[in-house]
Amino acid sequence: MKIMTLNTHSWLEEEPQEKLKQIAQKICHEQYDVIALQEVNQTMDAKRLTSEQLKNFSQVQEQTPVRSDNFAYCLIQLLAEQGETYYWSWEMSHIGYAIYEEGNALLSKQPLTSQTHLVSETKEKEDYHTRKILVGQTSVKTQCITVASCHFSWWADEKSGFAFEWKELEASLAPLTTPLYLLGDFNNPAEGSGYDLVAKSQLPIRDAYPIAQKKQAEATIEKRIDGWENNKEGLRIDYIYVPQDCFVTSYQRIFDGENGPIVSDHYGVAVTLE
Repeated sequence: MKIMTLNTHSWLEEEPQEKLKQIAQKICHEQYDVIALQEVNQTMDAKRLTSEQLKNFSQVQEQTPVRSDNFAYCLIQLLAEQGETYYWSWEMSHIGYAIYEEGNALLSKQPLTSQTHLVSETKEKEDYHTRKILVGQTSVKTQCITVASCHFSWWADEKSGFAFEWKELEASLAPLTTPLYLLGDFNNPAEGSGYDLVAKSQLPIRDAYPIAQKKQAEATIEKRIDGWENNKEGLRIDYIYVPQDCFVTSYQRIFDGENGPIVSDHYGVAVTLE
């Protein structure tokens, strides 16, 4: 089983169409079973897509209309041109940079059923603090699993920001009995307060990095990026959490200039599990 996550920083990069093609090429080559993407943007004034155009799309309740320049939709089209079929879902969290509807996406080789969980203290789409986590049910080799594409806020204190959002998601996922995978941009460095909070969770998950039999470079951002303007070092803030009983054979940093071209202000993460 192969899964990956990437904060795409979509449409905000130089030569975004070329980078979109590079992401599609990597997916085709690696044949990931499940993919989680964050900062998946569409412009608010682009043409709305019809249900006939949204092939293999899993709607969520109160689905935001998907538009023609939706980054995940464009990726799905490129993959289809290469003969690769992925089921997918997307939902926005908030308006970004005044012109984008920004959200999370999930792609799966197998049929997908998705829901969103509002986890932030705010709910207005105009507020960039508003966060929705996209959670899907799919299968890999006949086993049903639950996977989430996560994009959290930064650590504020023990009652707000990331801490509030994590506890909201934790409560929503607690009743689940299927194997759980959490992927995405947690906006909290490894060994920090937010990371420690997740490590103490009652959810049956573990960080894939420390338990991987083979692993590569750790940091997923380098120095200053949006939201980390004062940062001066490499940090691991993008994660893949896997079920406690998983055997992680490899952990790779991808789209870092060595293992694939740089396509975003974040590097991606991919893991292979038995």
